[in-house]
Amino acid sequence: MANTQRAMGFRPIKSTIGAPWTGLIRFYNAGTRSSDTNNNHGDIYIGDAVRLSSGAVLPANSNDTILGVAVAVGVTNTTFGQTGYYNPNNLGQRYLGYADTGVVGVVPAEGMLFEVEQDASLTLVQGSLADITTAANGAHGSRTTGYSSVTLTTASNNDVQVVENVAGPNNDPTSNYGKFIVKFQKTQNTL
Repeated sequence: MANTQRAMGFRPIKSTIGAPWTGLIRFYNAGTRSSDTNNNHGDIYIGDAVRLSSGAVLPANSNDTILGVAVAVGVTNTTFGQTGYYNPNNLGQRYLGYADTGVVGVVPAEGMLFEVEQDASLTLVQGSLADITTAANGAHGSRTTGYSSVTLTTASNNDVQVVENVAGPNNDPTSNYGKFIVKFQKTQNTL
């Protein structure tokens, strides 16, 4: 059976500490990304791994220390008061463009497991290491859907470790675009 190619970045699945992941979302300001325009690399999409820089969130690349995964974004607009997880001028926008100031809702990487798709058939098994496909100046999402296109690729930086296969009739982990549950290897906790 062939898997459907539907990369959506990282999707929080469960917490290893027993708390519901929805209760762990943290609110961060987005860092300045206006010079990171090549292939829209400075955009932050739902499902992107993010890192912390000077107290603000930026898209994470392979080999970065991961703060967490973006699950919500909001564009700053002083006309409407406090910034929320939306763009008041474009309610259909589900990403934070590199030129936008705003906020990011982040599920912490520490103590969390995430579902993600592999880029090709990597023959991953429980305990395997892999890298995320985000690299400097590289495209990593869709401005149409607002979702990240980050997948897993061959390990060199060992960004994630496979915890288990995604169980289900629509997932063949031995084929292209198989889905896995992973944990990040290098994490940062801000508490």
